[in-house]
Amino acid sequence: MTASGGELLVELLKNCGVEYIFCSPGTEWTPVWEALVKRREQGDNSLKYINCRDETLAVSMAMGYSETTGKLPVVLLHASVGALHGALAIRNAFVARVPVLIISGETYEHRGDEETRAQGWHWLGLLSDIGGPTALFGNYIKWGNAVKSRDSLVDSVRRGCQIALTAPKGPVYLSVPAEILLKLQREEPVGRPIRSVTETEPAVDDIKEAARILIQSKRPVIIAEHAGKQTGVVGKLTELAELLSIPVFEASLPYAANFPKKHPLYMGYDIGEALKQADTVVVVGGLTPWYPPSAGPRDDAMIIMIDEDNSHERLPYWGYAADLTISANIGKAVASLVSVTSSNTSELKSTTSVIRNRLKSWRSKHDAMVDDWEKEARSGKEHRPINPGWFLYTARKMIPDDAIILDETLTHTRTVHQYLASPECYIKSAYGGLGVGMGEAAGVKLANPDRPVILVVGDGSFNYNPVLAAFGVYQEYSLPIFVIIMNNGGYQAMKWAHRMRHPQSPAVSRNRFLGTDISPAPNYVKIAGAFDAYGEKLEAPGDIEAALKRGLEQISKGKAALLDVILEETLPFRRDGERS
Repeated sequence: MTASGGELLVELLKNCGVEYIFCSPGTEWTPVWEALVKRREQGDNSLKYINCRDETLAVSMAMGYSETTGKLPVVLLHASVGALHGALAIRNAFVARVPVLIISGETYEHRGDEETRAQGWHWLGLLSDIGGPTALFGNYIKWGNAVKSRDSLVDSVRRGCQIALTAPKGPVYLSVPAEILLKLQREEPVGRPIRSVTETEPAVDDIKEAARILIQSKRPVIIAEHAGKQTGVVGKLTELAELLSIPVFEASLPYAANFPKKHPLYMGYDIGEALKQADTVVVVGGLTPWYPPSAGPRDDAMIIMIDEDNSHERLPYWGYAADLTISANIGKAVASLVSVTSSNTSELKSTTSVIRNRLKSWRSKHDAMVDDWEKEARSGKEHRPINPGWFLYTARKMIPDDAIILDETLTHTRTVHQYLASPECYIKSAYGGLGVGMGEAAGVKLANPDRPVILVVGDGSFNYNPVLAAFGVYQEYSLPIFVIIMNNGGYQAMKWAHRMRHPQSPAVSRNRFLGTDISPAPNYVKIAGAFDAYGEKLEAPGDIEAALKRGLEQISKGKAALLDVILEETLPFRRDGERS
């Protein structure tokens, strides 16, 4: 029997454990569509196809699916222009370490034959690039390859899947010519399924040394940034903190919820003063644990870094130094550190009073911090336009505990994280560029049909998203996502930067800025209505609870919802939580 290259690709993907294909289509993918239709007619719908209408949406939707399942999705993009259009989302996946296999087409024959035919003038004049498609975004992928034959297709797909899933995880790219997909050849086995990738174990001596340093430390601190992405890490990190009464701080821009906020050792984001006094600093999953790098702990402090990628070789600048680096799976490393530390019973017993006094001190600071947060939120209760802190403080009481929150804000990031981020229920969207939150939310909902999914997005970020395509996908695939727009009328982060750098300028004195306003104010509710989604504009602080309740009721009934929250203008947080 014979099979096309498209049928071979579909068989390879299934063999590698792929369950979903996300596609913003081009004409080169007809052989794959044909192969999928054949399988469906035979009763095999194990490989599901999602038509995404936009390349950024396709990649970001795959990213959201992968983040909450740990499984590898595949994205099919059109040649050249499709890959370029999806590059923003590919960059996000790379920075956030999300495994995705991305495939786009190309062509290398322009005379054709009876089987493939000439692919069209547009391939010769418009869709080819010097160096091939991989050269377009080579800095934002872990690995890429141009497939040149049927044999290399088999090897490249299998190898690409393994590389994407190997720590540090990330996107992998393949360029597959249309001719290989179209041609029929003798059907051959694709080989046994790929094995699951083994997570890296920490070095035993490194764990013992880290435990020794921590037990002897008088003023240790922990900083976490993306540790909470991995299932089970927060629990082990909590055990470690409790063993030695170590306060846990979030990094400046936490990618996940890394520690329970009600815990007495949780200390928020303002690390500056504690960092100056610390004699040991443990960075768990940190890209920028403090900023600038020169603002770190004192010279005699011990710095321990735990991450799968402590060298960050793909960054042109980094600048953080460590005395001990533990390069391993974060979950395994923290679990081992807990085990070794707790087994040192005699050493722990000798420091019992120190540990007890440390907990008392940090508990007091934690309680004061939480009281300050609540007072600040309540101080904006009557503000109109609505105060963002009061809105999010109120939203926390309304949103179900099992809801997954995606956060694509800038000005309000700290406040959103402060009130709505809980372990394994929060994703900081757009970690490498704004404009992917709506797609990411769709992927998360696809993977979690029984949990509420809420996207909190700034009005500026909302304008960067492929809004029409996203609402179209919500409608087509019945994805009831609640989109909450934090609408302060423009790009406040840009306005803040202008004020900070040019405080005496005419723009500041007259409050007339360039490139910061979104005006006239769009009617976002009407956009939702065009796709049969529920839409509402919220302007009065007394209506917050009722509006949120209506939106949550709509998504519980299977209908997407949009809430346009009109907010007062507030300035973003500066480093270590101080307002400018």
